[in-house]
Amino acid sequence: MTEREKYFSLQALVCEKLPYYAAQLAAKAEAGTLTRMQNVKAGKVISLADLVALVRHALPDFEIPAHLLPEVAEREAIA
Repeated sequence: MTEREKYFSLQALVCEKLPYYAAQLAAKAEAGTLTRMQNVKAGKVISLADLVALVRHALPDFEIPAHLLPEVAEREAIA
């Protein structure tokens, strides 16, 4: 799966679960700027790493499937 395909698959899983303030939570945790996180959430910026950060900050109990993590994170999760 490409990074783009992973982004859209993860977006499909969490789109209705993400709270409206998800971008603010991620920005406060210094995962990225507020505007960037809003654009990632809305699908205007396709960045799997940023979407993973957004989900981890906004939905800490949500377990992201390993096959949808960025390749670097996949290697770290296996090790």
